[in-house]
Amino acid sequence: MSVASDLAEKRARLVAAADLERMKLRLAWHDVRVAISPAPDVDRRSRVRPYVVRAIGFALPVIGYRRMGRALRTAGAVLAIWRAATAWRNFRGR
Repeated sequence: MSVASDLAEKRARLVAAADLERMKLRLAWHDVRVAISPAPDVDRRSRVRPYVVRAIGFALPVIGYRRMGRALRTAGAVLAIWRAATAWRNFRGR
């Protein structure tokens, strides 16, 4: 075998291994999202959503788009951390 064919074969194996790791990571991320996400509650969503939209609509002109965006990103991150912590607590409690 020549050096070029060895390199091509090694590169092909590395690409296949990287693709496999990417698929494993995607599957693990999906599992984490399923474990963290709350159960869908259509009734609660229909009650809460108008109030949230109205509150954002009132706060947006008062504090501005940039600050509101920052606040919503922070609130989203805090909510995700809270969901992860409660899911972990429930998982450990089994």
